[in-house]
Amino acid sequence: MRNLLKAFKTELRLTERQKDKVRRSLGICRFLANQYIARNIWLYRLYQRGVLDEKQRRFVTANDFDKYVNHILKKKFPWIDQCGSKARKKVLVNAEQAFRRFFKGQAHFPRFKRKNQQNVKLYFPKNNKGDWTIWRHKIQIPTIGKVRLKEFGYLPQSVTIKNGHVSYEAGRYYVSVTAEIEETSRYNNDLEASYRPQSDGIGV
Repeated sequence: MRNLLKAFKTELRLTERQKDKVRRSLGICRFLANQYIARNIWLYRLYQRGVLDEKQRRFVTANDFDKYVNHILKKKFPWIDQCGSKARKKVLVNAEQAFRRFFKGQAHFPRFKRKNQQNVKLYFPKNNKGDWTIWRHKIQIPTIGKVRLKEFGYLPQSVTIKNGHVSYEAGRYYVSVTAEIEETSRYNNDLEASYRPQSDGIGV
């Protein structure tokens, strides 16, 4: 029996306190992504001018930059800790992948993250037993807590959630989760009839 990964996305009904936490976390992730991009732009320009030799580093990985954040940058900006470490690391990994695609000729040069573009998401893996528990009317999001759903019953219950992320789009907050579902199970057939996949629309 094979398990399938299925994505679901729906709108959240956050409290004002939860909205503030999400906005702060998104801002921190955007700040770190831009710091990472700026660092690699500086190194790339040095390389273009022939300043760096073959033994000098021309690219900083997400893992190395995350160490720099934890040991140096957080001392200057202690508010970085207001955002979860997993979400911070994920946005750096995404930025690294963008650079690697550029070096392979598969994408344009990475651009800075801008607030009005809403191109940053908060990623959360399932680390603890209670993470990503889903009820009919609410969901347990790591570091944020229990959050009410705007549409009741849309997200599947009694399935394994592998990870998820929170995003902000046009003044609204959304959660996307990746669920592990048995391919041949009767429950999976019920899901096909009862739920719309992410590509078909957004629960509102």
